[in-house]
Amino acid sequence: MPSSKRTDSPAPKASSRQVEAPSSKGVRKQTRPVGEFYGNIGTGFWTFFIPAAIYYFYGIMVMHQGRLVIPGPSFWKDLWNLPDGISIRPCWGPTIVSLTWVCCQALAEIVLPGNLKEGVMLKSGRKLIYPMNGLLTFFLSHIGLFLCCYYGILKPYYVFENMGALLTEAVITSYVMALWLYVDFGIFWKRHVDDPEFEEDHGVFDYKDFFNDFFMGVVRNPRLFHGILKTPFDLKRFWNARPGLTGWVILNISYLASMYYGCSLPSAYGAKDSVFFGDHEGKSQKIQEMFAGKEGFCNDEGSFANIGPAALFITLAHWYYIFDYNLVEPAYLTTTDIRHDLFGFMLTYGDWGFLSRFYPISFMGFLAVQGGAKSGYITQNYIFAGIGIAMYIFGMIMFRITNIEKHLFRDHLNNGGSVDKYRSPWSTRIVFGDKKVEFIRTKEGSILLTSGYWGLARHFNYIGDLTMCIGWAVACYNPASPFPWLPISYCIYFWLMDCHRCWRDEVRCSKKYGADWDRYKQAVPYYIFPGIW
Repeated sequence: MPSSKRTDSPAPKASSRQVEAPSSKGVRKQTRPVGEFYGNIGTGFWTFFIPAAIYYFYGIMVMHQGRLVIPGPSFWKDLWNLPDGISIRPCWGPTIVSLTWVCCQALAEIVLPGNLKEGVMLKSGRKLIYPMNGLLTFFLSHIGLFLCCYYGILKPYYVFENMGALLTEAVITSYVMALWLYVDFGIFWKRHVDDPEFEEDHGVFDYKDFFNDFFMGVVRNPRLFHGILKTPFDLKRFWNARPGLTGWVILNISYLASMYYGCSLPSAYGAKDSVFFGDHEGKSQKIQEMFAGKEGFCNDEGSFANIGPAALFITLAHWYYIFDYNLVEPAYLTTTDIRHDLFGFMLTYGDWGFLSRFYPISFMGFLAVQGGAKSGYITQNYIFAGIGIAMYIFGMIMFRITNIEKHLFRDHLNNGGSVDKYRSPWSTRIVFGDKKVEFIRTKEGSILLTSGYWGLARHFNYIGDLTMCIGWAVACYNPASPFPWLPISYCIYFWLMDCHRCWRDEVRCSKKYGADWDRYKQAVPYYIFPGIW
């Protein structure tokens, strides 16, 4: 698709409305996106559709082992009437466990030692300080939960028996938090004008934009405990980084434990039934009968024979992904999530109800429920697991070498190095030769690489993530088991998210760099896929 066409897509509109703030802060300006998800209609739709869609995928997982079904009224009724914990009815036990986890993560960020790092420059000209103790928190979280299981406070397979209630807790928490942010930092924005993180586009400008503001957010870096903590508690960075990301891998490990202990849900399907599609209306009565009065879904003794290569691979790959994030935690301060995105329902639910719940369901949840299927756990799909692992390794390598190429060049120039004396890393030279680096220096002062991997496409670094997630899905395939619609649903979401983020970056960079971005598009005409798009 020609680049000129892409940037002509419906783009976020920035209003020129100005609202007077206290004299010490000058004038507020509405410069944040308003129509990025098609305004109130689009954001209102996603606010309710996304949680419902996750409930659907969870429903086909626990009642149909991942087969696609038409979700009629009986589907939702049966999902609600499943046993406590597995049902999507809220339960006090899982709610308390989940919120205790959040509180422990918050306490760890506040009290554990770590270096302090500056974030990027705000519109106000200030830089915020962030504690870098993520890696220590990550490992202590594992140790703490291991001890809880060892001393019988929690069962290792707790997630398997309570995922439905955990889903609902996340939905409720996310809605409540987003509404509080809208009221406290949106309606009553004047309370925060003296906060160091206050920016010109914070707060509600027009109540008619309620759904847009509720979903997108009305504040970028809300901070708590001013005057109490030396470094105020940054709620968005915390929510993005700590309870959800670490929670994702912890839930994966709990699902892995459920396979070890042979946890299984009753299945209404036999060997002759389709592995692709189910019929909930036809199976509804049988599902109700099988789950009626059912208690205890796991064995007292475990067996490693239940754990296949896919489950081990997915658990380790996701674990390493989050470990690596914490290992290079300061780099996260330069990402779109921190620099540009506001903190509304898109992130309160995205980081909690979506990332920490849907991600584990998509892969490890799907693999765990196969214990109740006639084909049993997926333990012998070595060919597909091998293909998935190979794709993952390729994706990880591409992710690394593309980002290293840009980082090393920028770091060289920022440290006063000469362009003539710069030499590309070996990972670039072995593919493109030992050539002089090419780039565009914008009037704004930024550097846009136009050679090496960054000469292939403007967002070529996305190739790594897009390939890795497909590898995860391929590893979950087994011809005799239900088709991996759940892992594929994650891939579809992730590809759409990255393509949408690509478009958002294009719009933002076009406004930021102006004519320099037009020159960059001429030098590098493709978005992600060289020669295609």
